[in-house]
Amino acid sequence: MMTSDGKEIPSMEDYKEELEESLRSHRQQKRADMAQWEKILDDYENKIPVEVEIQEAVKSGVTTTLEGIRAFIPASKLSLSFVEEKDLPNWVGKRLTVRVVTAEPEGNRLVLSAKELLREEAEKLRAEKAAKLEVGSVLEGKVESLKDYGAFVDIGDGVTGLLHVSQISQRRIKTPADVLKEGQSVTVKITAMKDGRISLSMKELESERADREERRERENFRENYRESGAVTTTLGELMKKSGFRT
Repeated sequence: MMTSDGKEIPSMEDYKEELEESLRSHRQQKRADMAQWEKILDDYENKIPVEVEIQEAVKSGVTTTLEGIRAFIPASKLSLSFVEEKDLPNWVGKRLTVRVVTAEPEGNRLVLSAKELLREEAEKLRAEKAAKLEVGSVLEGKVESLKDYGAFVDIGDGVTGLLHVSQISQRRIKTPADVLKEGQSVTVKITAMKDGRISLSMKELESERADREERRERENFRENYRESGAVTTTLGELMKKSGFRT
């Protein structure tokens, strides 16, 4: 077919080779994408940890690529602690071990998280720490939170024990806030461990310190008594000193 100016109008046959090449390329890309998604879906189903590098900070999170597919990591999934929006650029270039939490090939939606793995690691460390603890151990801790019935104390590696209000002091107190505050360092003694719960006491340590001080005073008295020569004093002399007549 010719145009009015005598030029031939291209037909579909003229573009057949280009169309076929474009179709082949599209199919190959689709197969490649599906192969990538199959690997991602396998990681997702089996909860396999993968390592990625943060490439860009965006609104409410960061982006990276996994198996060539663009992925999003929400700010809330970067760390166990809160990550502020203004701090997101500081994560660019960092490598993180993450887990796939959302994988939707049809919507090209891929979301990753480091938080789950970090939480599991923290739980493992807490369990290992707790396994090494024994009733009677004296530890340094920090007050995490205060309740009417007691205080929760971090005794290291995220292991927390309950310091009941009745075990805070030998003197009677109404609430833990009367003598403690959050963030305060305290010395506590483990008094019981059952079903993963740890009971603590400061009261027992106070009592033990008082007992030690009393024993120390008695020992000092005896030592001073011996050094003063009192042990050689006769019964009569002691009676005279006491006001008795002989």
